[in-house]
Amino acid sequence: MVLRFRVRPAMALLGAALLAVSLFGAKALTQGQGETSASNRFSTPAVRPTGLIVLGTVDTDPPPVAYGLPPVLQSGTIAEVFVKEQQIVRAGDRLYAFDTSLLQRDLEIAKAELELAQTRLDEAKVAADQHAKSVAIMEKVVASAEEKVRIHSRLYNLIRDNLENFWRNQAQPKLSEEEIRKKLQDDDKLFEANAKYVIALNELGVEQARLAQLRALDPQVKVRQALAAMKRVEAEVSKAQTAIDLCTVRAKSAGTVERITISPGTTMGISTREPALWLIPEGKRIVRAEIEADFAHRVTPDLIGKTVTIYDHTDPRLTYSGTLRRISGTFLPKRSNGESLLSGNDTRVLEAIIEVEDPAPAKKPPLRVGQRVRVALGQ
Repeated sequence: MVLRFRVRPAMALLGAALLAVSLFGAKALTQGQGETSASNRFSTPAVRPTGLIVLGTVDTDPPPVAYGLPPVLQSGTIAEVFVKEQQIVRAGDRLYAFDTSLLQRDLEIAKAELELAQTRLDEAKVAADQHAKSVAIMEKVVASAEEKVRIHSRLYNLIRDNLENFWRNQAQPKLSEEEIRKKLQDDDKLFEANAKYVIALNELGVEQARLAQLRALDPQVKVRQALAAMKRVEAEVSKAQTAIDLCTVRAKSAGTVERITISPGTTMGISTREPALWLIPEGKRIVRAEIEADFAHRVTPDLIGKTVTIYDHTDPRLTYSGTLRRISGTFLPKRSNGESLLSGNDTRVLEAIIEVEDPAPAKKPPLRVGQRVRVALGQ
């Protein structure tokens, strides 16, 4: 009995000590949590969303652009990167460039072919000019041959007339027509004159044929062919130069560079899935809200133009204002993201576009592109 009464006071003292320590620790812990929550608490009180609540994603208008391989390359190696993450660029600024060694050789070959085509065009033009001169010369040759024929014809007729006059009027005894004809056939001078006339006549025919052949030729055909060939090669040069120019990737619009995944020496191909970089265009911030079929009947056209409230996905105390600008008229698959691709989700939704009035209000974190939010449509 004595031992029993001695143990009870000791146990009572131990219990009292444990209770005091517990109370002190709880007070300190409560005070520490109160300070932390006070430092992180936003001035806006928590507001419970009312009406139709839909999920959405912050985006830009126009939407972000993923940059990768230029259309002229199946694969390529990065030669230089001209920008850094968070850098603001203007439309046309260089972003990065691929190595163009092989394309430069194609350009040099095309330029050499262009020089050859130009030479052939010049030759065709010279030949066209020469053709006109050749026709003019040939016309003179034909005219000379025609004159030669006339001269030999006159000479033959003169000799024949003289011989006939002598044999008819002066020859003794007088000759019959048959004898005169025979003497004319046997006269060597008349024979020679006739031969020269026939030769001149044949030569005239040959020269006339040559002139006709020259006139039938169209020298501009060769010129047009050479010109067409040169234009084709010029197009090849332009194509090769364009391919080289496209290997320097430029910003299509003004914006901010995000998530650069390349550096000099990086190789990209058509199977490369990750973009070289993202460009977030300048422009209005919007929310693309997804309205599933179960709630589509609650979204009416009279909501367009009205103010809606945008809530942070995880903290309803963070609110932003926006204006409903458009509601699509077609159920389409949700915009692809990693989660939907992995799960094979094919949910069809109406897309509502909300224009954010101020994506970075004072004393609140800004709405960032790609951020998930909730939108209270108020119905």
